[in-house]
Amino acid sequence: MIKIKNLSYSIKSKRILEDINLTINHGDAVALVGPNGAGKSTLIDCIAGNKNIKKGEIIGKEIINNKYQSSILYQQTYFSDYMKVHHIIKLFQSLYDSPLNNDEIFEITGFEKRVLQTEANKLSGGQKRILDVALALIGNPKFIIFDEPTTGMDTNTRKRFYQLIEQLKSEGRTILFTSHYIEEVEHLADRIIVMDKGKIIRDSTPRTIRKETYLKQVEIPVRFMKFISKQKINIIHQNENYVVFNTLEIDNVLKQLIENNISFKDIQITNESLLERIFKVVEDDGDEEI
Repeated sequence: MIKIKNLSYSIKSKRILEDINLTINHGDAVALVGPNGAGKSTLIDCIAGNKNIKKGEIIGKEIINNKYQSSILYQQTYFSDYMKVHHIIKLFQSLYDSPLNNDEIFEITGFEKRVLQTEANKLSGGQKRILDVALALIGNPKFIIFDEPTTGMDTNTRKRFYQLIEQLKSEGRTILFTSHYIEEVEHLADRIIVMDKGKIIRDSTPRTIRKETYLKQVEIPVRFMKFISKQKINIIHQNENYVVFNTLEIDNVLKQLIENNISFKDIQITNESLLERIFKVVEDDGDEEI
């Protein structure tokens, strides 16, 4: 079990993490999500021991600091461009007493024999990333951190990764991962930790968060807009015939339409869940991370 208590972290005078309290139980698969700049990468660095923590504590560091029990896959990893894949694998195998064997590594990567003879700089982005994953797992860790693990993977490689995570979960491994893909979080996580502005604002399950309606999206003919107060809506698209807007106050919108005897047959209303909203913010925020 990893337990984080009252963890805060600042860079100069800027507070990056504020009063983080989080418990990761044995066998949990926990997704860490939130807008870029929310503090996800900094929290991972603190857990990994890469930051000098002055306020708060992390219980369970004996697991994190033991290379035979834990492993971390960062967003970017580096090895010599001119090393061949099989040499890289052999090098990492030499670091552990009981590493994965070549057959087990093949099960993770799916590499053909010719790929093993390829220099690292000639691998595709997806091939590099699944190799990174295999290297992170080569020592059979019990606690694994994946930071944006599927970045650069194609659809087939991503499916292979999802199957791998399900296998790791069935083996009782503890997993903490970040992701910008909503389907990845919904499919793989047992818990979702939502961060914003250096704080944890939600700790829940995918199913619970998915059920929570955050916004209503309304598509309505332009001619009806004169009956709706503009103060409580956010217009996201408009053409000469229709307007699409979001609102948190759908009851008021419907009341205004009913009071003016407006037919609902030309109006479409859809839900946007809290989880969908979180990932929309992630997509809109660009690539800067803290």
